[in-house]
Amino acid sequence: MEQHRFTKLLSPTDTSHRLTIPMANLGDFELPTGQHAINIEVTDTLEQPWTFKLSIRRNNNPNPRPIFTGQWIQFVKEKGLRAGDRIVFSRQQIEGNGVQYRIRAERKIFKYWVNVQ
Repeated sequence: MEQHRFTKLLSPTDTSHRLTIPMANLGDFELPTGQHAINIEVTDTLEQPWTFKLSIRRNNNPNPRPIFTGQWIQFVKEKGLRAGDRIVFSRQQIEGNGVQYRIRAERKIFKYWVNVQ
């Protein structure tokens, strides 16, 4: 069963440089102790895979500020995303101990959020 993790309105920085992840959601990712970056495999609504690099600040910074880089900007460009659009991020347990991450991009048209393919 798919579990919603977070929804985020995209800022200008999110669409031009990197996606800042809400700090409360850092625990949704299995970042090995002592590491500051891992690759996350994410699937969009068209079943296209993307590799986002999840990283946090080093040196036991009290505000690790998790971010996505890697193919994030390519994802933004391919979807034509802009500030004010939003992403919905979820995860699903798969057989064994595996986790599958999913991302959905949305744009508000009038009063409704619609998927961006």
